Amino acid sequence: MKVKRFLSTSMQDVLRMVREDLGPDAVILSNTKVDGGIELVAALDYEEDIAQQSDIESSLISNGEPSPSQLARMHADKHVKLQREMESARKKIENVRSRKQADFEKVDQSKLQASGSDDDLESASNERKDSDWVELSDMRAELMEIKGMISRQPVQHEAAKKIPAASLLQQQIEKTLQSLCLSQSIQKSLLASIKDQVDFESAWDKIGRQIEGAVSVERNEIIDHGGVIALVGPTGSGKTMTLGKMAARYVMKYGAESVALVTTDRYRIAAHEQLKVFGRILNVPVHTVDERHSLDNILDSLSQKKLVLIDTAGLMHSDACWSEQLQELKMSKHDIKNYLVVSAVGQYQVMCSNYYNYKVVGLSGAIITKVDEAVSLGEALSFLIDTRLKASYFTDGQRVPEDIHLMKKQDLFDRAQALLNSSERWVTISSNEKGYAHDSFMFHSA
Repeated sequence: MKVKRFLSTSMQDVLRMVREDLGPDAVILSNTKVDGGIELVAALDYEEDIAQQSDIESSLISNGEPSPSQLARMHADKHVKLQREMESARKKIENVRSRKQADFEKVDQSKLQASGSDDDLESASNERKDSDWVELSDMRAELMEIKGMISRQPVQHEAAKKIPAASLLQQQIEKTLQSLCLSQSIQKSLLASIKDQVDFESAWDKIGRQIEGAVSVERNEIIDHGGVIALVGPTGSGKTMTLGKMAARYVMKYGAESVALVTTDRYRIAAHEQLKVFGRILNVPVHTVDERHSLDNILDSLSQKKLVLIDTAGLMHSDACWSEQLQELKMSKHDIKNYLVVSAVGQYQVMCSNYYNYKVVGLSGAIITKVDEAVSLGEALSFLIDTRLKASYFTDGQRVPEDIHLMKKQDLFDRAQALLNSSERWVTISSNEKGYAHDSFMFHSA
């Protein structure tokens, strides 16, 4: 059996925590209001076997001070046991009363018939009454003792109830930050910053402002500045599609005459075909770097263009061609602004690894792609905060050029919260406890 205690500021949140941790088969053992919120004790694979009580208490004696969850389980089991004992005592008293009354009537008749003496009958009656009184008094004393034990049960659990409201708030914020998938270092820093907060709304607002303040973004579109822009990053990050969207966005604003496309990917068969498709659709020239045409030679020939967009090959950093390609960018006599393309569906460690591999060329910023495919955006947020790269664009679909957007400070955090909220589902948590208000609760977490 698994018993856990859950603390939150609302019943809705604490039930969600139970469902996430223990699943829909959880049994609610206790439901108590505490300072600052709700305390709920739940169990998985719970069997109402009172014999287990002695085992729990024995383990507590050997292991030292009981935990709050163990105290709650002990309290719940003892309460059930004492209630049963008190009910049994009541039934005993009623049975004794009925039996003694019947015996008294029988004795009364037998004494009267045997002696015919009123004095003998009265003596026998008094003797029987004295005996009955002693037995009933003992039972009443036992019943009062059981009542006293029940009334003292909440006092035994009082230590577990006295949880500061600040601790409840910290736990709730920590749980939410974990669900956002932010890095551990950022979570720790954010939690330390809200120690002075007293409610979830103000604490979460402060966290939102801090996250947005820690993300750096470009104030204007990088294509508006012109120049030479190269997109670098691993295979599958979405470099070519993003470059096509940027080119289409530029053509719609300024026309096709002043823009050109270049690819350095001469290592893979037909790797530049997608870029050539974009060139034909937009009526923009596409140039390929190869043995006869170096990158600098091509850029020299495009000096009259206001914007040149360079697509690069997504190679493994252990590949010799990868190093050759980066050297072309790094050693070029032209002022090339390199932007790292980062997929939002990647792991935080992979994002950071790519950053360290590509920063040798001098990174001007980052572009976050595939936001629409991500189940969480905490990794991308953590990456931008930790690397301090300026985010220029984010993409969220395959449409050209509709699904590319200038990044704003609040964009990723707002979308991260929206993803967190949409991941919740209607759930039902059953409870077999007699003291619980309903058989089940159905809710939708906001």
